[in-house]
Amino acid sequence: MHQCYYCEQIFDSKEDLFQHAEIHSDTERNKENIDRQKKVTKN
Repeated sequence: MHQCYYCEQIFDSKEDLFQHAEIHSDTERNKENIDRQKKVTKN
């Protein structure tokens, strides 16, 4: 059993977990880019 550390969803295999984690990594990356753009426009 493997658990996603973002949303605590449980998966049977590492492969399922890795496929699921891609969703979070995409949203995290987008959020970081937006935060970075906000800082640039403020300065």
